[in-house]
Amino acid sequence: MATLEILHWNDVHGRFAALARLSARAGSIREAAGHPVLVFDGGDVEDASVRLSAMTYGVAGWRLLGAARVDAAVVGNGGILRYGPGVLPDYADALGSPPLLCDVTRDGAVPHGAAASRLVSAGDLTVGVIGATDYYPQYDAFGLREEGRVTVVRSQADVLRAAGADVVVLLSHCGIHQDRGISWALRGKVDLIVGGHSHDVLEAGDVDHGVPIAQAGWNGDWLGRITIQLDRDGVRVASMSLEAVSGEAPADQLVIEALASAERDLAAWLAEPVAMLPEAISWSECGDSPVARLVAAALLDAQPGEVGLLIAAQCSAGLPAGRVTRGDVWAATSSPANPATATLTGAQLRSVLTQGLSAEYSATVPRTFRGRPYGRLHMIGVETDGDTFRMNGEPLDESRRYRITASDTELSSYGRLLPADPADLRLYTPTILPEVLESYLRRAYG
Repeated sequence: MATLEILHWNDVHGRFAALARLSARAGSIREAAGHPVLVFDGGDVEDASVRLSAMTYGVAGWRLLGAARVDAAVVGNGGILRYGPGVLPDYADALGSPPLLCDVTRDGAVPHGAAASRLVSAGDLTVGVIGATDYYPQYDAFGLREEGRVTVVRSQADVLRAAGADVVVLLSHCGIHQDRGISWALRGKVDLIVGGHSHDVLEAGDVDHGVPIAQAGWNGDWLGRITIQLDRDGVRVASMSLEAVSGEAPADQLVIEALASAERDLAAWLAEPVAMLPEAISWSECGDSPVARLVAAALLDAQPGEVGLLIAAQCSAGLPAGRVTRGDVWAATSSPANPATATLTGAQLRSVLTQGLSAEYSATVPRTFRGRPYGRLHMIGVETDGDTFRMNGEPLDESRRYRITASDTELSSYGRLLPADPADLRLYTPTILPEVLESYLRRAYG
């Protein structure tokens, strides 16, 4: 009988100190084990609310996964949802192997830099690992397309078996409900699903569906442990468990050193001068925020329109007078939102403005901004006097259509200003707001 152990975590979300502790514990298990041990990451090591992650487009987290000696990692939504599939080659370089992704394609193929599956050596065993991820409608703007998950996973499992895989694992960032749903169709093809995305703490796994399913919470609080036994009768998942890893646990020095190296590289990149401002530009979370209007002006400069809109939550600091560095720009806005344009009727625009200027909306705290409120909606091209909105001195024409420039947050239902996405909504991917602001400052004040 042969024994294989799989250690796993998922949804670290930029908690890099926790990742170092997970890696240290995984390393000690590997050293003590008398059998092969593999380490898998279930996606979303990135988080746009974490400075180092956001300012490296998620690459820093993948560097740390490489330092943690992760054997396979699946693509989550934390990177490609914000920055597009163009980051995947950088993730692969940082990890030392391609991120796994079988059910999302671009131009009919797996996006460049990723792989649908791969074989991993584990002592005398060969383990096939397939990656699958949840699909977001926003991926359409990047030219991505959703493939039938069951069909492609089954096909990849056949390819891996033919190539010599003794065990086949689906590394899924689809969430527990989707994993349970597809597990019945994967019997006989896949031996185990190691999941993520829904942040479920499955202390003993889930064995009540077609294939055993494991998941280890989020934020690096848990290390998953799975024991698999192989004999002439086949593959059997013998046990699944979670081990709490406390904040006092030792950290992996290789991960700590990689973290310090990533910070040094980032500091050098952020130090580059961008512009010279004649005066400081202030910021407010819920009140009037001139820096939000500046970003709206930058958006209008990049994608001309009649009205520019931006909510205050897209910004997090003002800009200093005098020399402005790239670090100042990213401190002002590290938002991964994409520039967007759409046409709205005067009636629709009035509704958006009324909602965005309300105290209730300003104080609303959505999941999107990780505990920060939307703040006030800022506008360019429209003046307000109480309940009256004017353009060039004239009241809004309720029936006329106006071209609006903003980000994908303000112009989609995601930002709760519109009940549905406008029919002609266009996103300018993969550009994000700090890039727009930097380009504008270089042209206007460089």
